[in-house]
Amino acid sequence: MANTATQLEEIEALTANLHRLMRAKGISEAELARQSNIPQPTLHKILSGKTDDPRASTLKALANTFGISIDELLSGMDTPQQINIANKTQSIAIISWSECIHAVKFITNLTPTNWNKWIVSDYLSQNAYGLMSKTSMEPYFPRKTILIVDPDMMAEDGDVVVVFYPNTQEATLRKLSIDGPTKLLLPINANANPDNFGKDIKIVGVVVKSVFSFHT
Repeated sequence: MANTATQLEEIEALTANLHRLMRAKGISEAELARQSNIPQPTLHKILSGKTDDPRASTLKALANTFGISIDELLSGMDTPQQINIANKTQSIAIISWSECIHAVKFITNLTPTNWNKWIVSDYLSQNAYGLMSKTSMEPYFPRKTILIVDPDMMAEDGDVVVVFYPNTQEATLRKLSIDGPTKLLLPINANANPDNFGKDIKIVGVVVKSVFSFHT
């Protein structure tokens, strides 16, 4: 961009739009830097209007973080994507059944620039992640169902939970049944047997929502 009045207007629009998007999403400068994988000093210059020519890669990372195009980021126009942000949505990483065993640690470093599997959801939780259902989970969860999982939620009776059994390579689904002191993990597939919930079995998250995807 040339150093002109038009350039200054574009920078002001970018700065104002970023602040608006951050307010709508409820994130701080530090959190935006983490999600976009942009160094915070660089981001601070942009947010304070002190950068007169932000790199295209930086703009793309910011646009991807908010789920909009670079043109929309620069224009400050109210787009359908931005309306979704105003309604409090967030991008949730879809990970594998083995990666979810240590989900919180795994997703910490994921950004739109280094991970391409995301789903936009109205379920808001800092450590939420997504899982793609397996064929063995039909018909309880149809094929191509994305499960939104919250690892910070306390599991209660009747919840569908993601569990990790010892000496296995990946997690699986069970339904938690609590009857007084007795805790059972009931199978999603009726052909399997229930298990007693013991200390050697780890619940790594509670399924809070399921979304069917036509494109996955």
